[in-house]
Amino acid sequence: MGRPRQYGGGAERQRAFRQRQEATTRRVDRGALDGLERRLDELQAAMWAAAAAGDETARRCGAASVETILEKLTRHFGDRARESQVPTANSKQES
Repeated sequence: MGRPRQYGGGAERQRAFRQRQEATTRRVDRGALDGLERRLDELQAAMWAAAAAGDETARRCGAASVETILEKLTRHFGDRARESQVPTANSKQES
């Protein structure tokens, strides 16, 4: 005896497939996606040029992939923001 059918027919199977697909994928505007990719490529080229010109942040955050550049920039600016929020010993004494 074989296993019981999971779907009653082709239409039901297709409907289940589309529901799973809808839950795991997003539809995007191709023009907007192409524009974003172009801007990321421009960011990468600008980072490399700035690093070659001696910019310290660009040197620390430079990488071969755009994804790694974004991760490093996010970490760098997050660290800078946290550093600026930490009260110094002098500011505590002035209060």
